[in-house]
Amino acid sequence: MRSASCRFAVTMTLCGVWSMPAWAEPVLGPVTAEVTFVSSSASLGLGYTWGHGVLTYGGRQYPFEVAGASAAAVGFSSGKSIGKVYNLQRIEDFPGTYWALSGEATIGRGVSGSLMENDDGVRIRLDESRTGGRLAASPSRLTIRLLKPVEAPATPAAPAATGTP
Repeated sequence: MRSASCRFAVTMTLCGVWSMPAWAEPVLGPVTAEVTFVSSSASLGLGYTWGHGVLTYGGRQYPFEVAGASAAAVGFSSGKSIGKVYNLQRIEDFPGTYWALSGEATIGRGVSGSLMENDDGVRIRLDESRTGGRLAASPSRLTIRLLKPVEAPATPAAPAATGTP
């Protein structure tokens, strides 16, 4: 009997986890953009995170950098994050300070996720793939700053034809 109760509880928990994406969108709103970035985190009680990435919004790509702090963390990890952005109405609302309550347990390789929100109501839901060794369960404060797009070098103009032989 006890084994059946445990299996039922595990089954219900897994059903809840698998259905998270289904209920996340109505709560967060429609997806308005996507982000990808790489970051590193180093911690010894207090932690620091830094990195860079790209926001894809309105058919354009906007490079950005991210940096910030966390508390109650130990270790070092780095990795790639991909995420969906919700409630972004204009590009000016994307940069700023984002708050998150996140956790990480990486030994070698690990995965994690987090949900961040800034003062303009822009939310980012991240799926992260990390390597290293870090344990964290803490509030985080990350600042995102848009960078100027890298422009392609101008091609030199061809000399004008003079018409003389």
